[in-house]
Amino acid sequence: DAQGETRAQGMAVGQAIDFFGAGSREPERMNIPGSIVLGALPRKSGDALVSHEFADRFGLQPGDAVTLFGSTMEGGMSFTNFTISGTVRFGMQALDRGAILIDLSDAQAALDMPDAAGEILGFLKEGKYDEARALAVKEDFNRPYAGTSDIFAPVMQRLNDQSNLEEYLAISRYFSGIMVLVLVLALSIVLWNTGLIGGLRRYNEFGIRLAMGEEKGRLFRSLLQEALVIGLIGSVVGTLFGLAGAWYLETYGINLGTAVQGGSMMMPEVFRASITPLNYYIGFIPGVFSVLLGNALAGLGIFRRSTATLFKELSV
Repeated sequence: DAQGETRAQGMAVGQAIDFFGAGSREPERMNIPGSIVLGALPRKSGDALVSHEFADRFGLQPGDAVTLFGSTMEGGMSFTNFTISGTVRFGMQALDRGAILIDLSDAQAALDMPDAAGEILGFLKEGKYDEARALAVKEDFNRPYAGTSDIFAPVMQRLNDQSNLEEYLAISRYFSGIMVLVLVLALSIVLWNTGLIGGLRRYNEFGIRLAMGEEKGRLFRSLLQEALVIGLIGSVVGTLFGLAGAWYLETYGINLGTAVQGGSMMMPEVFRASITPLNYYIGFIPGVFSVLLGNALAGLGIFRRSTATLFKELSV
């Protein structure tokens, strides 16, 4: 307050962000500019962002002073004053109840850890998480520090090694696999039905060809060859169109900001696709085999046609 006394206290989760580093893209990566409700990003040392719900509960506005109570790297107590530059809404209840974001250099000074960090997040250049590659990087980094007694020795962990994230990653893989399986089965049934109906509608043509003396086996093989060619052409063309759309989404993405109003700071508004080796051949399963199977089932009726029935049908 005006006398410098504490008006209220509340629990808050603190995060250090590289706001002032040359060429730093961390605020944009964490979607902080899009999460600001009042004020602006920190512009100078001593500025801080607080969660909007926290600020509203205590009647705080940009320009007000707050004191961060924390503990240093060595375990001592730390008291540091900051000026609120703005408020943010994360879309995550745990953070919205109380959070403070300060610059990395301010956090290092406040917690008595110059040129140090409690945790550093690393991202692969491709922007996609590769478990095998992350494991190799982790093992190479940790090897020189194996067996050290230094309590401040760095330790690298993969995303899988973080608390409960292994289960979340496994669940996401399972659901992704189930979605792909359901989609492939649905497309297979549709294309199988298309091939079956297409073959049944050609029974008059097959009857004429049989009546003219064409062998049933040769007619059946020609039907399957046609289905194979059509399936291959359709699958190749469809895969090319699909990959073109996926490439656009992977490169430029699609902005769904209006659909995630008030969304999480950890969830960017631009969503992207990811092209994997599976995308190059998954379409051939329904595109080729389903059409081939449908025509094969329809073609089985060729072997049940009798000459007497054929002439009777043709005369009618």
